[in-house]
Amino acid sequence: YRVSGTVYLDGLWQSEGYFKDVEAVIRRDLEIVPPPDEVAHRLAARILEADAVAVHVRWFDPPGGGSSAYNLPVGYYQRAMAEMERRLDKPLYVLFSDDPEAARSMLALPPERTLVVGEILKTTNPAADLWLMIQCKHFIIANSTFSWWGAWLGGNEDKIVITPGVRLEGKTAWGFRGLLPDHWHTI
Repeated sequence: YRVSGTVYLDGLWQSEGYFKDVEAVIRRDLEIVPPPDEVAHRLAARILEADAVAVHVRWFDPPGGGSSAYNLPVGYYQRAMAEMERRLDKPLYVLFSDDPEAARSMLALPPERTLVVGEILKTTNPAADLWLMIQCKHFIIANSTFSWWGAWLGGNEDKIVITPGVRLEGKTAWGFRGLLPDHWHTI
């Protein structure tokens, strides 16, 4: 399609089926500007030197792991981390969450191989989080557009992306057919 002038596209656009034929353009146009924060740059250096796995825990209302049916169960993350442990040699887990303390408590990640981004940056900054997430080599995503885009924009050609399964019906429905790229792994 050819358009002129200013155009706003409103939607989730969370399927590469919408843009696979112009993937290079999308990757270029969605290049995330690095944050000016020196702490974020030091954290990125640690991520880049490791076999880093971004782990995204998205809390739905109520925050901190309450009873929302949309919160992914701990079992999903345990199975995803077990798969990463099987396929990678002592990966570094980089935890992203809107409630880092609750996420860390729920997951019981190995402390010597875990970076909790919200605690290190001492702030919630979605742009910095997305930039740091993209620096990771592998991904355990939540039922969230945020981590879907983080994993999709991640540049490692050999990346492992583990996702929750798409549920088309019920009160916890998430996603749609075509949401997940074929090379991503569903648990």
